[in-house]
Amino acid sequence: MKKIFIPLLLACGLLSLSLPASAQLDFIGFHFKSDKRKKVSFDFELHNNLMVIQIAVNHLDTLNFVVDTGVGYTLITDPEVMKQLNLICYRQIRVAGAGVGEELHGCITNVKSIGFGGIESVNHNLVVLERDVLHLSRYAGTKIHGLIGYDLFSRFVVKIDYTRKRITFYDPQHFRYQGRGERFPLSIEEMKPYIQAEAVLSAGNTPLKLVIDTGAGHSLSLEQGAHPNIQIPSNHISSSLGMTLSGMVQGAIGRVQEFRIGSYEMQKVITSFPDSSSMRHIKGIHNRQGNLGLGVLRRFLLILNYPHQELILKPNKHFKEPFEFNTSGIDLIADTPDYKIIKIGAVRENSPADEVDVRAGDEVISIDNYVCSQLSLNEAYKILNKKEGRKTLLLIRRKGYLLMREIKLRQPI
Repeated sequence: MKKIFIPLLLACGLLSLSLPASAQLDFIGFHFKSDKRKKVSFDFELHNNLMVIQIAVNHLDTLNFVVDTGVGYTLITDPEVMKQLNLICYRQIRVAGAGVGEELHGCITNVKSIGFGGIESVNHNLVVLERDVLHLSRYAGTKIHGLIGYDLFSRFVVKIDYTRKRITFYDPQHFRYQGRGERFPLSIEEMKPYIQAEAVLSAGNTPLKLVIDTGAGHSLSLEQGAHPNIQIPSNHISSSLGMTLSGMVQGAIGRVQEFRIGSYEMQKVITSFPDSSSMRHIKGIHNRQGNLGLGVLRRFLLILNYPHQELILKPNKHFKEPFEFNTSGIDLIADTPDYKIIKIGAVRENSPADEVDVRAGDEVISIDNYVCSQLSLNEAYKILNKKEGRKTLLLIRRKGYLLMREIKLRQPI
């Protein structure tokens, strides 16, 4: 069944941590447990476009982390972890992100060890949020405890195989790539990886400096005002684009005619255009035009070499697939305690679901002939969002009543 890409309800790459200089403590960093190791490879899981790995903390508790190149310091998004691991808050800091909302704080803490699959870091510093504002678990459909990015990527050469759902970490001193693909210079700025690309917009060809963001579920995001040619296409929809540490980012979704990375060209790429007012809190935004998310990245074998500032891209079997959008207008969430209860998180205005009175908060009992309690969130999305012109039948529960809704699907852009 063809994978349907949905608009991102959480834009992990849009956050940054404002740590005071005195709080940037030294640590050994991630490394192979054995000096003889040259690489470590293991499977990851994709949950609603989030790449998730299991990491052991203090050799006891295994937590689920989203692998996200858009973040710097290791971040615990679930504050219950502080109690679970009996962690000490050494210093409180302000956490800044995109969007509009009240101020959010976090604690700098330290764990004796954190690691997975032959990789570990000892006396590792991380940041724990005072409250879970991202609600990653509801959007992923599985328990998510935090995000890990630069702390990990800066120490290794990292190969991500989205087709096999496998990630490999190499010793930078011994890494040699002999395969096919195209090499690109990679710049690391404020703990984020940047690449040069180009888009064909209505105003002409436009050079772009983009963050490579493995934690973003969208395909491409371009920031209005970052270049004179970046304008919202005439054929677009207004939408909430993502939840960040400072609140929801609003904007528009449309398509760019063509997007290029080196010799690789992609047509009619679905693109988010966040409002400039939602982006004003992002550190370093003045020096970039947007970010590149999973909708594009999943089409490549991806090798990120932070130590030598190089990116290698090799197209995989998904490269030529068309960019598809949410045809129902529904965003799903999974509810506690076991994330097997699927609900309507949001309904896009004037969408097929909106037209038949599907509402946020409705519990989805079944989609077509599939019982939702037996589906993952990924599976539910695939069944829900079929091609334009087809129909999806929902059985929903609202205030104790069971209701049937038939949705005729269509592409909005």
